[in-house]
Amino acid sequence: MDYYLLLVVMVLVTALIMHGTREKNLQYVIVACLLLYAIYGLRNTYVIGDDTRTSYLANFRKMETMSWDGIISYTEGRNALFYFLTKAFATYISRDYQLYISVIAAFVTICFGRMVYQYSPNPLQSILYHFGLLFFTFHFSALKQSIAMAFLMLAFDAIIEKKPIKFIVIVLLAGQIHLPALIFLPAYWIAKIKPGRAYLLLLVGLLVLTYVFRNEIINFLMKYYKDEEAGIDLSDVTFLRTKALIMIVIVVAAVVFRVPTAEDRQYVILLQLCGIAIVLQTFCGYNNIFERLADYYFQFAVIFIPMIFDKRSDRKSLLSWRFLQTVDTIAPYLFCGFGIYRFLNVAHGDWHLYPFKFFFQ
Repeated sequence: MDYYLLLVVMVLVTALIMHGTREKNLQYVIVACLLLYAIYGLRNTYVIGDDTRTSYLANFRKMETMSWDGIISYTEGRNALFYFLTKAFATYISRDYQLYISVIAAFVTICFGRMVYQYSPNPLQSILYHFGLLFFTFHFSALKQSIAMAFLMLAFDAIIEKKPIKFIVIVLLAGQIHLPALIFLPAYWIAKIKPGRAYLLLLVGLLVLTYVFRNEIINFLMKYYKDEEAGIDLSDVTFLRTKALIMIVIVVAAVVFRVPTAEDRQYVILLQLCGIAIVLQTFCGYNNIFERLADYYFQFAVIFIPMIFDKRSDRKSLLSWRFLQTVDTIAPYLFCGFGIYRFLNVAHGDWHLYPFKFFFQ
C-alpha cells in the first residue's frame, strides 16, 4: 500500500470538496488532521519508524519496572518530564506501547492542527508543507522532539499574545521533554526586534558565535545524546545544505513578495524565526545536530509560507501589483509541488517507513 501517495491524494481531494481555505478553515483542518492521525497514530509502532521500534520501545519497557526514584538517577536531570510521563502512563493507564504512541501522536497532531487553524491563511498549503518540509516523516521517529515541538507551537501563542511568563513556562516544560528545546527561549525577545539593521546585526552575531563555538556546541550535544543517537548518520551533508538553501529561498521570497512592516506583526515574527533557523541550519555541514536545533524555529514555516502569498490588497511588495497577482497564483502550486515531490522521494528511502503497516496488520 503506497500510503504516502494515498494520504496526499486524500488531503487534496478533501480540500477540493471542503475548500481548504480561510472560509471553511475549521472543518477542513479537522478532517485533514484526522487523515494525518490515521497514518501517524495508528501505524504499527513495532515496525514503522527507526527510534520508535528500537530505543523508545526499550525505554518504555524499562519505565514499566523502574522505580520513581530510579528515574531521577537514570535521566541525570535531562528530559526528566518525558520519562516521568512515560512511567505514569505505563503505571496508571496502560502498558500497551501501541496505545502510548497513539496518545503522543494525538497530542502532536492536535497542536499542529490548532496552529494551522489559528494562523494559516491557507490550511491546505500548510498541511502540504508539513509533508514537503519533512516534519510529518520526522514525527514517526523522534518522539521527544516531536512532543517538545508541539509545546513550542503553544509557546508561539504566548509570543503573539505578549505573555512572557506563559512563554517561559511552556518552553521550560518543552526543555524537560527534550533539552535542546531550550534553544527557543530567546525567541520571545527576538520577536520584539523590528526588521532592519538591528535584526541583521543579530543574525550576523549569532552566525559568528555559532561558528566560533561550533565544536563546543557539538561536543556538549553529543554528550547529551550519548548512546541514544550514537548511530546518527553524519554523511548526508548534501541534503542538509539543500534544506538551508530552501530556508534562504523562503526568506528572500518573504522580503520580496510581501515586505515586512511594523503593522504586519505576525508576519514579521515568523520571518525573524526563519532567520534564526537559517543560522542554525547553516552549520549542519559540521554535524546534523544543528538541524535538530534549527527545526524548533523552522517548524513555523508551514504557516509562514502561505502568508507570503496571501492575496491581501493592503500589503507592500517590491514587485508591480499585476506581476504580484500572477506570482500569488502560481508560486503556491510550485512550492507545494516541490514539497510533495520531495516528501515522496524521501519517504520511499530507507527510513523504515515503507512498506507501511497499521497496528492491526
